[in-house]
Amino acid sequence: MEIAERLGAPVWQEPFGARAGFPQDHRLFAGHLPADRPRLRRALAGHDVVVAIGAPVFRQYPFMPGTLVEPGTRVAVVTDEPAEAHRSPADLALLAPPAAVSRALADLLAAPGRGSSAGAAADGGATDSGRSDGAAPTRPPRERLPAPPPPAAGEPMRAGHVFAALAERLPADTVVVEESPSSRPELEARLPARAPLGFLSAAMGGLGFALPGATGVRMALPDRPVVAVVGDGSAIYQIQAVWSAARYGVGVLFVVLANGRYAIMDRLAERQEQSAPWPGFEDIRLATVAAGFGCPARRVEDHAELLTVLDEVVPGLAGRGEPLLLEVAVEADPTFAP
Repeated sequence: MEIAERLGAPVWQEPFGARAGFPQDHRLFAGHLPADRPRLRRALAGHDVVVAIGAPVFRQYPFMPGTLVEPGTRVAVVTDEPAEAHRSPADLALLAPPAAVSRALADLLAAPGRGSSAGAAADGGATDSGRSDGAAPTRPPRERLPAPPPPAAGEPMRAGHVFAALAERLPADTVVVEESPSSRPELEARLPARAPLGFLSAAMGGLGFALPGATGVRMALPDRPVVAVVGDGSAIYQIQAVWSAARYGVGVLFVVLANGRYAIMDRLAERQEQSAPWPGFEDIRLATVAAGFGCPARRVEDHAELLTVLDEVVPGLAGRGEPLLLEVAVEADPTFAP
């Protein structure tokens, strides 16, 4: 954060990041890098140097042709993993502890006469070049995504309604454990990580992480609220994890977005202009399954009911002594691009 503030440089979160490496409510946070090359190039266009610290350059899925950045943009990576340094398509790879390199760079930028020129360069050579106080140029704060209007009578809820409701209620120290691939971009846009470990996920395509992962996180951090946001398709892979949460009195809030299908696979099929060959599973009730494992559970199908339940549950999350699974019926979204 010190480096970014001294340079006045925007900070992006890596695509498919497993955790937040920067406070996402900070004025310099620019958002999450796209996971497809055309949008990635557009996001990084106009920057002459991109430095990835402790993150890969750049995880993408699915494959799309073309370069990662526009001509004229140089990429450097700082990593302590030799394999990552070797496979990174970067102009410069530094194999070293990222924390130590960041500290040394921040100290270098703090040296007399360094801050103002570096800041002006990072801001496109703006009018700060003559400043003598070493302060970095200011940037306008990133606009917060407005909450979606409540669904009209008879209309289904969307994932965005759930995320907006959580964003209004969750305390800043909440740990959000995510495994809802089709709605992850909107979750990231609406639920910024504001504290260390504020966001956790799996940096790969396998499913089944979030339910046991959130249980373990809450056991390790018993004083912090922990909320798992999971798609119903993902939850099916490890639904038995709720037994462990119930058995050991682990106060996780499991929020299952139930759209009755593997929506992320549907989106990928649509990109290939194909219809999905796999069936949906609208008749599965994960709240019933969770209750069979001894985990308190509830199915929510109405927006007003969702708000009522969250108002009851969220204030006591930090001290909660048993899990709760909320299966929230939602309509599958088309691809979300904030």
